[in-house]
Amino acid sequence: MSQPIAKQARAGSGPWSLLLLILLLVDVAAADRAPVYRIERADELAGYLVGTMHSEDPRVTALMTQLTPLIAQVDLVAVEMVPDVVTMLAVGAASVLPAGQDLRALLGMERFGRMAAVAKDRGIPLAALERLKPWAAAVMLGMPDYDTGRFLDMDIYLQALDDGREVIGLETAAEQLAVFEQMPAALQLQLLDEMVKNADQLPTQLEELTGAYLSGDLQRLDTLARSQYHDMSPQIRTWFDESLLRRRNLRMIERASALLSERAALLAVGAMHLGGEDGLIEGLRRRGFHVTAGAD
Repeated sequence: MSQPIAKQARAGSGPWSLLLLILLLVDVAAADRAPVYRIERADELAGYLVGTMHSEDPRVTALMTQLTPLIAQVDLVAVEMVPDVVTMLAVGAASVLPAGQDLRALLGMERFGRMAAVAKDRGIPLAALERLKPWAAAVMLGMPDYDTGRFLDMDIYLQALDDGREVIGLETAAEQLAVFEQMPAALQLQLLDEMVKNADQLPTQLEELTGAYLSGDLQRLDTLARSQYHDMSPQIRTWFDESLLRRRNLRMIERASALLSERAALLAVGAMHLGGEDGLIEGLRRRGFHVTAGAD
């Protein structure tokens, strides 16, 4: 079995940053609770659906006290993508430009200078950005500061391993990376420009995002996400709706329903994948599962 990585390098953390690109603008919640849903079929427990946030904020990782007992009740845990060594190496390799290319030449001096100024303010070494593809540089600039790399998703993964549970991914590294790799070059540059333009808002946005997540209100989360990227280009909005969410949701629903039909499973995915008509909650219901809020 590949060994887990508890501390991730910035350049290799792309797929786990999807949530942080989109969920903003909300008051801090009064009560902290993970978005947890009980899944039943024929009046028997089929498993749990958990919405995660890719953050090491102590308020978020403290939710493990709610999730650990649920892991003990299932046969397997399914995460978006298994964060083992092989996967992380694949993500890191895919983030780098081909030999002979660099971001400075792709962006031009003026654009590169704006990005470099943001990197300096964030304490990100410019050398860590220069060889990255535009989408990977955008992801790096959009990531919050962190110390341990022990995001909630990673804690769920490691707890499952400690409990002797089988852990599988609802997606492969290649499938998640394709979301970015298949972006046209011009769209990648637009995404990077957006991250540079909004970099000074990140701390406030992240705090508000954390409050939204801890409220456990998926509708609130979705409304805020769409407010955040409302002013972006139609191309980025379409990419977000189709590539980041809808297509991936359909794939995860198909695989999750097959798993739940065979064994009790805990499904842990980014919270934005849960709600809406195309989300996992409604998708599982359409496939005959009874999905209700709460673990009981």
